[in-house]
Amino acid sequence: MKKYLTADDIANSARMMRTQYSGSIVIIEGSTDMRLYKRFVEDRKCRLIPANGKENAIKVVNILERSNFEGILTIVDADFWRLDRVDFEERNVLVTDTHDLETMLIESEALDRLLEEFAAPFKLQKIKTPVRELLLEAAMPIGLFRWLSSSSKDKLSLRFKDMHFDSFMEKFPLSVNIRHMIREVKENSHEYSLNEKKVKKKIITLLKEEHDPWQTCSGHDMVEILAYGLREVFGNSDSRYATEGIVDRSLRLAYDITMFRKTELYRSIQEWEEQNQPFVVLQ
Repeated sequence: MKKYLTADDIANSARMMRTQYSGSIVIIEGSTDMRLYKRFVEDRKCRLIPANGKENAIKVVNILERSNFEGILTIVDADFWRLDRVDFEERNVLVTDTHDLETMLIESEALDRLLEEFAAPFKLQKIKTPVRELLLEAAMPIGLFRWLSSSSKDKLSLRFKDMHFDSFMEKFPLSVNIRHMIREVKENSHEYSLNEKKVKKKIITLLKEEHDPWQTCSGHDMVEILAYGLREVFGNSDSRYATEGIVDRSLRLAYDITMFRKTELYRSIQEWEEQNQPFVVLQ
């Protein structure tokens, strides 16, 4: 039932919460993100509420702001906002440093810890390129395709969820076969009229331009590619059955407060606390 809750429903939950609790309330995109942020907040003075997505989370804050509700903020993924030059300097809306929370995990030491556990050192030496760099390069065409499909670009409304990465990944070097990737997304979206050649040409043009890969690549894609890389290219015997779920969970478990304190998001939350005293979010 939670997935059917509207922004008004969630705003009402926050109002109900306020009748018995006077601390900060942070609206989070979903329950998975909530499990990670929960480890970093002061649980006696801060409560988290999942909102079933970014759009809902921002709407909830806007609804509550209109009634002068104090101590409310949301933390959402930046997605393509920085590429689209969206002005997101709203008072109670904070965003991830990179495209999303998963890319923040991969950018951090959590990736190094995961590789210590699941990668074979001699295989890593063989590929020469650092895994973090390899993941960004491999995920870039998919990120650009997602951007191209978005409402700020060509409005293709394609479905990237539940793609089969095995159908377009290549092992040596670890990379995406762009033609096969376009075909997979096309079939996954049931958009059989999509002009594959035209889309490929646009993606290759975008690849030649300078776009920050940390703002372009989707964390979900990078996790899928990492799982594939562990299974097929540089993993040890324990990673033979690595899945996106296992890798994602391992990254979250490896990510700790010392890593979070190094981020712009952490500093943004501190600034919010200073501007909204006596409300507290962080431990």
